[in-house]
Amino acid sequence: MKTLSLRKISLTIKILYPLWMVIGMLALMYIPSLFYVKDNPIETSANIKSNEIIFRLGIVANIITQLLAILIPILLYWVFKSVSSTKAQLMLILNLVAIPIAMYGNVHLLEAIELLDRPEEMMRHIKMSHYGITIAYIFWGLWLFPLGSLAITSGYFPKVMGYALYVAGIGYLFGAFTAIVFPEMLLISEVMEALTIGEVIFILWFVIKGPKMAK
Repeated sequence: MKTLSLRKISLTIKILYPLWMVIGMLALMYIPSLFYVKDNPIETSANIKSNEIIFRLGIVANIITQLLAILIPILLYWVFKSVSSTKAQLMLILNLVAIPIAMYGNVHLLEAIELLDRPEEMMRHIKMSHYGITIAYIFWGLWLFPLGSLAITSGYFPKVMGYALYVAGIGYLFGAFTAIVFPEMLLISEVMEALTIGEVIFILWFVIKGPKMAK
């Protein structure tokens, strides 16, 4: 692929990456925190009733996040294809597996809105959505390992960026398995969540500095 084309792809990623990060944080962290009260379906239902439009916008934000999660890795595939086609394909496949899992959770959230007058049933659908995100976390971690390897071997980034992606991948994976096997060990889950900052570091470097080949 011509250098000019790679520069255009890099510029597109620089625009989409921060959108993905911000919208994703809104959809997966901030907006849910406004509504969900653990083990309290009645209060959760009341919160949604009082701000249903915000809850629905959170679902839309989640859908946009997943759509960007398709587009950005495809663009990254074209950036790294010449470095290692096999690793680039593995990176893309592992990421794409997570999309339908995370996207289907929105079906449960929409169903939850229909059950606001039946809080216990509503809460079951919200939990199903949460479980889907937990499974998606596994693949959100796995795809970062081939991406980290590509970042290291390509020479496009400082090697530390690749290792930061490895750390983030470990955070996602162990965070998901901890939530599945030891759901009450919240401290470990919080530590694993903190490790995912490695992905944010890579995103910020990509947006601010960009890969060397794109200059």
